[in-house]
Amino acid sequence: MATATAVLSVAGMMSPVAFPAPFAPVSAAAAAELPAQQLVGAPAAIGAETFNAIGAVEVQAAPVAPRRVNTEQGLVDPDQLTDTKLRYPFDQTMPLTDGFGYRTAPVAQFHDAQDIAAANGTPIRIIGDGVVVEAGWASDGCGFSLKVQHLVDGQDLTSRYCHMEGESHAYQVGDRVSIGDEAGRVGNTGMSFGAHLHLALRLNGEPIDPLPFIEANAQ
Repeated sequence: MATATAVLSVAGMMSPVAFPAPFAPVSAAAAAELPAQQLVGAPAAIGAETFNAIGAVEVQAAPVAPRRVNTEQGLVDPDQLTDTKLRYPFDQTMPLTDGFGYRTAPVAQFHDAQDIAAANGTPIRIIGDGVVVEAGWASDGCGFSLKVQHLVDGQDLTSRYCHMEGESHAYQVGDRVSIGDEAGRVGNTGMSFGAHLHLALRLNGEPIDPLPFIEANAQ
């Protein structure tokens, strides 16, 4: 390897030092004789196959959970409903009696509702916007009743009001109702042992504890 010489001064002494040629000055004439820098590589082949491969790439969207099918009878298409908030079924707090869940009295069975005690004739409020899907006298012990279908946060909900005073409403199936409308009045009809409201909620067809759900979706 060719070298270049420089002079190094150490403590007043002059001494020649040799550097490798790459660090030495290069004259213009010498630089002109150097070969031009080249980048060597295989040319990229871009043709129909390349674009077909690009087109074959699929972007997978996040799966959307299908809406659960509500198997209750007589319901409308949920697409006909508008989302609603909920409210307590009375204008003031009332005493709670039989709660949601299994019980032994007055009959041993699963109690699919919340019973709320109130005086005969107390107005009952519909808990949310919706459509009437059952109205009048029920054959299953619910007495004079009303059932409303709602859409809550995109989910299918029904609210059923049982044991009401006979003929305390004039709703018909298909009527649209608003949150706070009067559902009827507290009574003691059907399989009942005193004046109270039997409030039953079903979410996508499954019984749920009414009051916690109402509170979680309140206005």
